[in-house]
Amino acid sequence: MTRTTFPRVYVESIGGVTVATIAENELVAEEVIFELDEQLLELAEALPSSDVLLNFREVRLMSSTMLAVLLKFSRRIAAVRGRLKLCGVAPDLMEIFKITRFDRLFEIHQEEYLALDAF
Repeated sequence: MTRTTFPRVYVESIGGVTVATIAENELVAEEVIFELDEQLLELAEALPSSDVLLNFREVRLMSSTMLAVLLKFSRRIAAVRGRLKLCGVAPDLMEIFKITRFDRLFEIHQEEYLALDAF
């Protein structure tokens, strides 16, 4: 298991899947979202071809700007023929995903182990 820490994302490799856990409780401040966006793109560039699990277990509040970041990150992963799945999305955040229909764009699992098994 390899581990890397960005200031806003904790990254580890589990069974060939890159697990990126967002280390922020609130994704609403533009500065936080901008930094997270940069760190996710840096992560995507460092992975030539990989499956990525983005874990939201720490996140309790998120702005709509973060949805654009997720979409951009997803496209980067798909461009290198990787797959992106999400897990640990709080019920309140899941409502945002449903309202915006992002739940149809992303495969979302309740628990990390379930998402890992889905790869």
